[in-house]
Amino acid sequence: MRTAAAAAILVLLLPCGAKAQSIYGINYIGEVVHMGSSKHQALGYSAVAVQDTSNSVTPNPASTADLTMVTLTVQQLLSASRVYYLEDISKQTRYQVPAFTVSFPIGKGLVLTTGYRTRYFGRADFAYRRDIEGAPTAYENYKLDSSLYTLPVIVAWKPINTLRVAGEAQFNLGSVVDRVNVWFNDVDYRNVDSKRRRNYSGISWGASLLWEVHPRLWLGCNIDGAVDYRVDEVVENTTSVLDTSMTFDYTLPLAWDVGFAANAFGRWWLSSSYWMRAAADPTGFPQLEGSVGNETHIGVGIERRASNEGHILNRIPIRLGFYTDKWHLQFPPGQEVNSIFFTVGSAIPLGNTPGAIDYTLEFGRIGSKAENFVEENVFRLGLSFSVAEPWSRRKTERH
Repeated sequence: MRTAAAAAILVLLLPCGAKAQSIYGINYIGEVVHMGSSKHQALGYSAVAVQDTSNSVTPNPASTADLTMVTLTVQQLLSASRVYYLEDISKQTRYQVPAFTVSFPIGKGLVLTTGYRTRYFGRADFAYRRDIEGAPTAYENYKLDSSLYTLPVIVAWKPINTLRVAGEAQFNLGSVVDRVNVWFNDVDYRNVDSKRRRNYSGISWGASLLWEVHPRLWLGCNIDGAVDYRVDEVVENTTSVLDTSMTFDYTLPLAWDVGFAANAFGRWWLSSSYWMRAAADPTGFPQLEGSVGNETHIGVGIERRASNEGHILNRIPIRLGFYTDKWHLQFPPGQEVNSIFFTVGSAIPLGNTPGAIDYTLEFGRIGSKAENFVEENVFRLGLSFSVAEPWSRRKTERH
């Protein structure tokens, strides 16, 4: 079983190459996606305690209680990387389906938010040669498209000036689709096609808190409740007698994170956070038994906030960050996969409104040749924009 898990990763690096999600994220349920817009990405996803009055895509839903206008935020993430294994190199490009949320103030200190957020995703498209004893050479092409996402409904409330809280209902959906095509150069051998589709659905909850301990110190935390997925699986083959369907349950464990933001001096703020999700049982993926562990994220960021006074450069924020992740997938079995990333970003204000265009550059590495035999060097570009408009009933004048 463990040999099969290793082979599933290493075949990506054979001469045909790959166009995929992270090399470590194509198995199981994919690569975790952290919450937040490009502003929070630039802070190393450390902003769980950062007060934000311009974004509705945030790492802490409780912060949306400060929004006083209808606010729409859209975030897009683009990525390119180069994977190394021994003497083989694979270049990859990919993108994430945009996240978006919109917030509606429905009362004083009371805000409703809904939208779309990706939880996990992974994509792959690669081919390799398979030698079969007593038969002509076969070529196998493998494709994977994995996306688990949530449609949140969030209510954030500011009961007092120093405290924001939020409750969240999450409608979780998604699918993991595997396609395999085996073909032969010899016309006497029939090509084989197979497809396995797993549809995931479940409802979960979340809770968040943002506390202003002091004007120069904020604390924040989130709880992302466990998701009990119902999974419907259908397997289709060119030989119909092998077609099957079944239903089973899969549980994504609870996740939580805590963090702080402190005004170090002047306009400079320091933020840090820690996120963790316990290991899930690899239900439906028996080949990964013993190869799945806890996921963790540690982020640190520093921001020089914009000023409305002085030179034009004073009106542009400066954001720097660092984060490290420990992945859920272990490779080889029992060996942790870690990533380290450095981030830098800024923003362009949109007129006199609270909205802005945020942009971030990420540079980092996933895994290592010394410990995991596979190393991926990654560059990411994050773009997001927020627009805000007052929400009020249009007045009519009678003459």
